[in-house]
Amino acid sequence: MARPQLGFSQQGRMEQQQLLQPRMLQSIEVLAVPSAELESWLQAAAQENEALVVRPAPGPAGGWDATERHDEMLRNQAREGRSLAECLEDELAMLDLAPELEPWVRLCVRSLDDDGYLSISDEELLDAAEAEGLPRDAGALGRAIAQVQRMEPRGVGGRDMVEALLLQLDPAGDEYELLCRLIEEFLGDLAANRLPSVARGMGVELEELRALMQSLRGLEPRPGAGLVARPTETVRPEVVVEKTDAGFDVRVEHANFPGVSIDPDVEDASRDAEADAAWKAHLRDRLERARWIVEAVEGRKATLARVAQVVFERQRAFLEHGPGHKRPLAMSEVADLLELHVSTVSRAVAGKSVQTPWGIEPLRDFFQTGVGEGEGAARDEVREVVRRLFAEEDPRAPLSDDEAASALAARGHKIARRTVAKYRRELGIASSYRRKQHE
Repeated sequence: MARPQLGFSQQGRMEQQQLLQPRMLQSIEVLAVPSAELESWLQAAAQENEALVVRPAPGPAGGWDATERHDEMLRNQAREGRSLAECLEDELAMLDLAPELEPWVRLCVRSLDDDGYLSISDEELLDAAEAEGLPRDAGALGRAIAQVQRMEPRGVGGRDMVEALLLQLDPAGDEYELLCRLIEEFLGDLAANRLPSVARGMGVELEELRALMQSLRGLEPRPGAGLVARPTETVRPEVVVEKTDAGFDVRVEHANFPGVSIDPDVEDASRDAEADAAWKAHLRDRLERARWIVEAVEGRKATLARVAQVVFERQRAFLEHGPGHKRPLAMSEVADLLELHVSTVSRAVAGKSVQTPWGIEPLRDFFQTGVGEGEGAARDEVREVVRRLFAEEDPRAPLSDDEAASALAARGHKIARRTVAKYRRELGIASSYRRKQHE
């Protein structure tokens, strides 16, 4: 018996659905990325896809930081922090250093820059040692440098970024030699996203190179930076609401966020009649996926603009009279008005900030009620639970974010590991390996 044939329209719909699904998933993912993580997310995507070009954000200029109130807020954000040497003094106090070595180690620690690099030469270090009354002993200096390079976080004491990265590798790892070569010879090519060239130079396939790059992403190029209390990072709100003669102007601020486009060289290579067919097929796949991301970024801006417009139409009293005048607003109400799913509205506002005439606030804070939306109070409550959990941990075996998420679930707070990590960073709590206290 002949198998029934699909009608054209039915078959077409199925094919269209199969094509749209990954594109829609890409749009959903991009929409949900917090503002502070958007540039790094796009840079990571570009590392994975040679057809995608990311233009870094130009930095604060005009637009969103133009008002006196906002300028004053940014000035007030700056604060003096501890130096890296002061941070490492706590660790030095727990080390059982030989009396003759200790002053050399302290000299090296004081000579680290804020990135954790020991960038000055041995000659300069020996001159500094003599100035402090120490003998000009190159052997003692070498032992001291080796001791510093064993301190936490790993990578501290490297002479530059390359050595700092190498110090973080596991010599017993299966990929150790390949990773060393990748770091020592090809970092510049990786930064320029010349992956096919790197793969040829390394003598590996592209997929193997991507696996090696994944291992590199766990390394910290500036190992000391996380220990130094720097001025608070400036918040770049994606939404700006400004008072005008006609009322209030609501817009998405594009100028201070990264742009994305398609690499024309990759497009040309995909059409090269003399190129290998398999290679051209690979490039066409990359181009299609890059276009999905470009479309997703534009869709993110459009959706955020629509949501923000409705939010501040409903929050007019806040705009006119300030804090204390927010009206109850459910995400479902905004979703219904825009004919969107409530999860789309939730993703659109998650991790996004808005500059209002009364200062910068998380966009999510303008939703006060509704199913799943009472998160102004809920977020603060869960943040406090997260803070207490980390405060109660064993400092010799600090909790990872995954372990913290499991512990919170056991207490009735089911939140994702990524959310735990976000709250931990907001609370100023370092990652587990930086919190670990050594005996």
